[in-house]
Amino acid sequence: MQELNYRSRGRGTGGDSRNRSQAIWRQWPRSARLQWLCAMCVAWAVVWGAAGQGSCFAQEEIEVVEPPLIDQQPFDLITLKPAAGGDSVKVLTLPFPGRVVPSNPKETEKLPVVLVRFQERKYEVLWRDIERVELYEQRIYQQALDAMENKDFIGAFQNLSFLMKNYPGMRQLESLRQEFLFRSAVELYTSGALPQTLSALEELKETAPGYRAAAVNGALSRVADSMMGEYLKNGDLSSAKKILKRLNDQYGASLPVVKQWQAKLEAMAQAKRREAVALMEAQDYRAARKAAVDMLSILPDLKEAQDLINEINRIHPMVRVGVMQRSRELDPASLVNWPARRAGSLVYQSLFDFVESGPEGGKYRFALGTYALSDDRQQLILSLDPSLESNINAYDLAQILLERAELDSDDYDASWAAIFRSVSVPSSQQVLVQLKRPNVLPHALLQWTIPAGEGDASEPQESKLPGEYRIATQDETETSFKIRPAAAQRGAPVEIVEVFYTDPKLAVNDLLRGEIDLLDQLYPADAKRLAADPRLRVAAYSLPTTHMLIPVSDDPYVQNTKFRRALLYATNREAMLTGELLNSQDWDDGRLVSGPFPLGNGESDPLAYAYNPEVKPIEYSPQLAKLLVVMAEKELDKAAEKQHKPTPERKQLVIACPDFEFARVAVQGMIQQWQNVGIAAEMLVLPPGESVDESIECDFVYVITTMWEPATDIERLLGGDGIATSDNPFIVQALEQLRAARNWREVRDAMQNLHQLIDYHLPVLPLWQVTDRFAVSRYVEGLEGRPVSLYQDVDAWRVNLGIEKTLGR
Repeated sequence: MQELNYRSRGRGTGGDSRNRSQAIWRQWPRSARLQWLCAMCVAWAVVWGAAGQGSCFAQEEIEVVEPPLIDQQPFDLITLKPAAGGDSVKVLTLPFPGRVVPSNPKETEKLPVVLVRFQERKYEVLWRDIERVELYEQRIYQQALDAMENKDFIGAFQNLSFLMKNYPGMRQLESLRQEFLFRSAVELYTSGALPQTLSALEELKETAPGYRAAAVNGALSRVADSMMGEYLKNGDLSSAKKILKRLNDQYGASLPVVKQWQAKLEAMAQAKRREAVALMEAQDYRAARKAAVDMLSILPDLKEAQDLINEINRIHPMVRVGVMQRSRELDPASLVNWPARRAGSLVYQSLFDFVESGPEGGKYRFALGTYALSDDRQQLILSLDPSLESNINAYDLAQILLERAELDSDDYDASWAAIFRSVSVPSSQQVLVQLKRPNVLPHALLQWTIPAGEGDASEPQESKLPGEYRIATQDETETSFKIRPAAAQRGAPVEIVEVFYTDPKLAVNDLLRGEIDLLDQLYPADAKRLAADPRLRVAAYSLPTTHMLIPVSDDPYVQNTKFRRALLYATNREAMLTGELLNSQDWDDGRLVSGPFPLGNGESDPLAYAYNPEVKPIEYSPQLAKLLVVMAEKELDKAAEKQHKPTPERKQLVIACPDFEFARVAVQGMIQQWQNVGIAAEMLVLPPGESVDESIECDFVYVITTMWEPATDIERLLGGDGIATSDNPFIVQALEQLRAARNWREVRDAMQNLHQLIDYHLPVLPLWQVTDRFAVSRYVEGLEGRPVSLYQDVDAWRVNLGIEKTLGR
């Protein structure tokens, strides 16, 4: 073992210097000498090479950046006294007991070391020549302190984490951790990162309760107070209450902010109580109910709030319904407008209402009594119930049926005129309708509302067949429906308020906190989560909706079958439906369809009588989509050449969709996928509550249809007055064959033939069918089973006053 001797002996003579250099050179290991010689040779070769080329050589200073200390091989640092040369030498970590440098070693003793650069040999250094010894972990510790002083908390955290992992027994490590948590919390608070500040302070208080207890408690209170204030300012009372409860559970009265905010919440709740009482006295029960719910959301266990809501429900039973699509139109039989169908059934009765699917078409309810179809299916017998109060008698009904078949009438209905022959009134309680030929579902064409007379087109008109409710007030976010006096005696809710939401998450949150009592449409993921809540009942509607794109422009490409087929090939419908739209692989939630008719749950499902299982949905194939686009372009080019017209330009498509998140996401997804095959498109969101607007210029409309009676609904879709009227001769002929069908076998054959023709000619682009679900609070009774539509049995709804028990509070 050699002595590591760096002591200076003065400058002396040149010979002394050479002797001293030779002595040091001999002490170097042979391998180190060889490395030094190689490096010098390379350096001189570069210098002389540059000089030989006759160019000036300027040596660039190369800055060597060492990696962070925690990423280097552990080493200790020995600094020699000036008399011994004053150099600092990196050595492998020294085996001191407990990694503590001896406090008073004997000067004559030698410390064995291994240089980091020359690890194959050991050296000795006299303690008397050592100025100081810096341990590896101590230097990292000091770096962490310096980083905190410079407010480099990321660097400090990295060093602290390294020490806690590799040197957990190091002295003062715990004090470093505590100091880091406190200082970083102060910095986070200054930068406005309140949640992170609270987490740091809570960690400090939990793991080091004795560390600057007064300062930590004060800081914790200030941060919590700021967070509570921010949450309330943003209307996020739920988050504020969660923090307060957590702080109360952990610290209780030892934290001043807990008691202060409990008093503030109590005062807020009492203010809401006074507001609710004042509104009740003013008979503004809708606003009173909202104030009472706000009070309950502030303090859920406040008995005064529960008693007040019970009292409001007793005086003025009310149901608040969250809706994802606003109702602007009112049509209880609308084929493509979900909100119009939903709200329309509250305000109007249709002459005939679809109630449920059956083995041979749907089952219907006749608003004025009962109905029957003769054995030869050529006569519809309508019997009026004298016990029902109505503004329509047998003669009025006969006149209505007649006018709907007259071409010059404003109420002309082409589908009804195609099968109607004559009408007679054999008695004051009976109307007989003679048909041109046998028809299996003539009454399905009579889903009409009967207006009472002329009125302002901008206002909902009164009807000779009014519903249970009328519109009372309407604004951008809420529509109030008040019960009609004739229906008020039956015990149904006095008022139904539809609250419009654009954000499903906000709607779900309001349902959970009691702001609304019912939510009319749910995503499958939300439905599964809410189904686990004992305060709610989640159910599916009995019939699915069918989603499709309807071409509405005269653009040559839109009218080209190959181009429309390319749109379907370019759309990965399966991935879209099960992924971003439903987030579910369950067929009960939704599935692809190849036509506009409902698929049902198999061939035995009576709902699926029109669906042809031999026609499979078009598969995703972007390569084939590109080919079809090229073929469409060539086809249109040839047609234009024959007509001596310029080749039509392929423009950016405009896809309109209802103001409903599901539809918006679907259209955006299709547009993105079409871009991959070179088809440009943009989305146009229709005004709230509208589904098809002829005044808006677009190429396709995304519609959500209720094709629950395909035998008649296909006429409303593709017929002469249909939403997607088709002049394709094959489609027109197939519709005529359907009208001529005399029995259900012929109806099924005609419908399945139509399915094949629709798949071939694509007058509409079928996408998927979806099972819609709703959620309702347990204290709203009467909404049982699986209704066809939300308000189907609204006259049976009741508001249960036992809110404490039913809500599990």
